[in-house]
Amino acid sequence: MRDFDVQPFYSRRPRHRYGDTFVPEFVNDFVDWYKDTLPEAETVPGDNWMTCFSELGARKFRNITRRGVGGYYQARGVFPDFRNATDFTQMTLMNSLVAPMPRLIPADKLNVAKYIPRRYRSQLRVPRVERVFNSADEVDFSGIAPGTYYLKSNHGSEQNLRIDLPLTDKDTLAKIERRVPVWFDLPYGTRTSQWWYRLIERKVFLEESLTRAPDEVVPDFRFHCINGKVALLQLDLGLGTSGRNNPIYDGALNYMPHNFLRANRSEEPLPPQAGLARDMAEAIAAPFPYVRVDIYIRQSELFLGELTFLPNAGRRKIMSDELNAYLCDFWAPMPKVRQVSEATEIAIAAE
Repeated sequence: MRDFDVQPFYSRRPRHRYGDTFVPEFVNDFVDWYKDTLPEAETVPGDNWMTCFSELGARKFRNITRRGVGGYYQARGVFPDFRNATDFTQMTLMNSLVAPMPRLIPADKLNVAKYIPRRYRSQLRVPRVERVFNSADEVDFSGIAPGTYYLKSNHGSEQNLRIDLPLTDKDTLAKIERRVPVWFDLPYGTRTSQWWYRLIERKVFLEESLTRAPDEVVPDFRFHCINGKVALLQLDLGLGTSGRNNPIYDGALNYMPHNFLRANRSEEPLPPQAGLARDMAEAIAAPFPYVRVDIYIRQSELFLGELTFLPNAGRRKIMSDELNAYLCDFWAPMPKVRQVSEATEIAIAAE
């Protein structure tokens, strides 16, 4: 893989001085580099894997690259450096553009259970899905036992709504009627380089709530895995509150006194199952250059939440320079261009 040699040209052109003038040039150079690299890249089987370029074609690949790079440039004020592992979010952005994605898309929340390795299926499960809806008109909660649930989309982020059944709250009903059609109508990720979301068949589903009491907290263990290793555990506590806390730990589960993407307010003791959850995350992450594996721990029970391939659209800055350098050490190898098998490439060439 040759270097993306022109990047020093862009590194001297911050957005606050030049605006978005050079975004098209950067994208053109990146796409040219990608095409030059592709013929000599390692091949992955097209029956099981796809890439943005092979699945969507050259024109859409260019557009998706522009959205990913342009969004990063607008948010961060500089162009991403795709030559060296100098920034964690730059590497996740590059990975989103060049890395293969399974055709059974793991970012589809209704597929995620299929990525639990067999040896862990007696210890790890996904939250129970009560009902799946193929359209907004199908949404119906009749016959479902009273209790608290979450209504979610399978193809996006932050598309969820707490539901208490039987449904008597008019505000909740109004939210369902307003939001669910939008979830079906608008593909997620079209303004970013998260191209895989547009390929997911859109559904909405009702899922059990993991909390069994109003004051119960079920921690979200977010394992950031790079090249098959847990590089960082981001523990997310107090989501949706002013006291939200994101303590972080290294791959050996040692506390790290640094801020990651949000404030690390204090260390929190980890439960005995944290080591097992880490091992599960690494097993799930093995096929991917990067993935964030979310596991919830409720006393002795472990639940797989979702698999995320580009957190925060690859635009947020790591708050600690020391932590950023630590994470970049895991990018060896860096994200590499892959081509899918000949049959798939021929199909794209003929479109």
